[in-house]
Amino acid sequence: IVDLMADPRNVGAARESIQKTRDKSAIIVPLLVGHNIIGSLAVVNGRYSRVFNQEDVNIVTTMANQASLAIRNGQLYKAAQEADRLKSIFLASMSHELRTPLNSIIGFTGIILQELAGPLNREQMKQMGMVRGSAHHLLDLINDVLDISKIEAGQLQVSQESCNVHEIVAKVLQSLTPDAEKKGLALTAVLTPHSTEISSDKRRVEQILINLVNNGIKFTDRGTVQVQTKVQDDWLLVKVIDTGIGIKEKDIEKLFNPFQQIETGLNRVHEGTGLGLSICQRLVHLLGGEISVVSEWGMGSTFSFILPL
Repeated sequence: IVDLMADPRNVGAARESIQKTRDKSAIIVPLLVGHNIIGSLAVVNGRYSRVFNQEDVNIVTTMANQASLAIRNGQLYKAAQEADRLKSIFLASMSHELRTPLNSIIGFTGIILQELAGPLNREQMKQMGMVRGSAHHLLDLINDVLDISKIEAGQLQVSQESCNVHEIVAKVLQSLTPDAEKKGLALTAVLTPHSTEISSDKRRVEQILINLVNNGIKFTDRGTVQVQTKVQDDWLLVKVIDTGIGIKEKDIEKLFNPFQQIETGLNRVHEGTGLGLSICQRLVHLLGGEISVVSEWGMGSTFSFILPL
């Protein structure tokens, strides 16, 4: 619009406004997403006698296109966030419905394996053992997905209670020793000289340690997996050290991303969802601590986390 006061399209409230502001000329460009107009970009000249020309129109049009793109990206990002939040809430609320059938399968196969319902031959024992093992594996995967969903949905609550660190380590090592022995690994611990108590969520501390030790066993073919504990000032330092395959420097930054696994493709030999370390990191943060990793390819890894006493 070269002359706002003379343009016949300028009527009603708009004309009354211009009479007050004494604006001279204007460019108005639609904000387009596809073929849909979501708004407009208006540039008004109210100070100078110069009027806008086609070069000015081209510049404002370019600005409008960039603004439209930014607005659309913002809308898509907001929609994606909402979809992710709803997904997390759905999975978190489905925990009971997903776990109950699997626990029933595990329970009933256990009864059959005890031969309480009648004797089994060797092949039947083998097949039922495979069913129970697969059900346990599936339950572990579901638990990981549900835990990460609960954390993302803000539904995972941590408690504070007195926890004996020596007892937690002993319990974790006892539960994972059979897995280590199957691979011929030494599973050891070097603990603080005196029994250490911390105020934290005992179940979640155990979960963090189980994930880290289990990872150490999974990625170590020979040697040791060792748990070390130490008190530094007002913090408990826990290290899980293995002599496994290690991690390449370029892959370390990916470790704590959800659903991220270093091995990909057809050559992957280690099972899992890629959620264990992401869950560990988020649980450690919820408990007020930090987690880190130092590793050398082919030489093993050390995962360390600190928790407030």
